[in-house]
Amino acid sequence: MTGPKTQNQCHSSSSKFFSVKKKTVIRIYLIIGWLMIALIMLNATEVVSYDDFKYFFWMVPVSTAVLYLLYMNGTPYNIQNEEELKSILALVLTFLCLMMAFFAAIIIEHYCR
Repeated sequence: MTGPKTQNQCHSSSSKFFSVKKKTVIRIYLIIGWLMIALIMLNATEVVSYDDFKYFFWMVPVSTAVLYLLYMNGTPYNIQNEEELKSILALVLTFLCLMMAFFAAIIIEHYCR
């Protein structure tokens, strides 16, 4: 006899569909961050034009939201405090470098042209 699913059964069955390791999501965040840094600097130095990769920048907000949901529904991995600290440090460093690249591109655009 099949009865209505409990809330835990519904949650566990829906999370199995989006089951991704949290470590994988963190790595994807890092890859997107460093790719954005590289593209910003390539555009600032006029190696490539914005039109060559504008769709990537348009997709970043959507992919960030999807990755956040995947991270929240992801399967936890047993990490030690040192590894967790390294992951947080890598994400913070990537964000700081992204901000520096953004402001450097603005300065290059404003003062060098």
